[in-house]
Amino acid sequence: MKIKHVDNEKGSTLLVVMGLLMASIFISFIFFDFFTTFATKRVSQTSADAAALAASNEAKEVYNKELTKELKDRMDELKKDAEKEKEKEGEGEEPPAEDDGLLDGIFDGVGKEMPADLEAWLEDPTVDVDLNDALKYLFEEEEVNQIACGAINANRSRIEEAARHYATKNKSDDVEVEFFYNNAFQIYVEVKKGAEFVTVDEEALGENNQVKANASSVIQSPKGINIICN
Repeated sequence: MKIKHVDNEKGSTLLVVMGLLMASIFISFIFFDFFTTFATKRVSQTSADAAALAASNEAKEVYNKELTKELKDRMDELKKDAEKEKEKEGEGEEPPAEDDGLLDGIFDGVGKEMPADLEAWLEDPTVDVDLNDALKYLFEEEEVNQIACGAINANRSRIEEAARHYATKNKSDDVEVEFFYNNAFQIYVEVKKGAEFVTVDEEALGENNQVKANASSVIQSPKGINIICN
């Protein structure tokens, strides 16, 4: 007796096709999530870089303004002392025997050779002065440190605002700023940005849903001066 078989595999083929289709869709979602995470990381890193650079530039502007003011005051004081020496010479007073010239003895304790352009400026205010050389002559490095670090510490909120501004422009809102990172004259910034997923519940991830990026930027110091803020 022969048993007849019904050769109808349409149903099985349909199930296989549907299974492959569902697997393909799921894999595409996974790739989409990977791409989204990568793109978010790139955006976050750009935000961190921009924020750190903006903060360091703002810090430089802050301390440079204060340092320029202090330097101007010190140069004015030097000029007044030079004029007093001239007046004494005009009145016939002789400088002490150990003095070799008009400007010797001004700013006692400096113990440095006055830059030629600064000395010429005392005689002629139209002479251009290398402010960096004048700074190193008129200030000890420790004084420069105190002025620069003090100005930055007094304006931390302004510097942090500059970092947040540029981070926000690059679509990152959660920004943390650390001053004098690793005891160096630099600023460290960390930003966080939430990632969006298709295959995972974002709320279930909680804080793990944050994509982090960080960057640090050195605050430019005056040439030949090493600024360290504790």
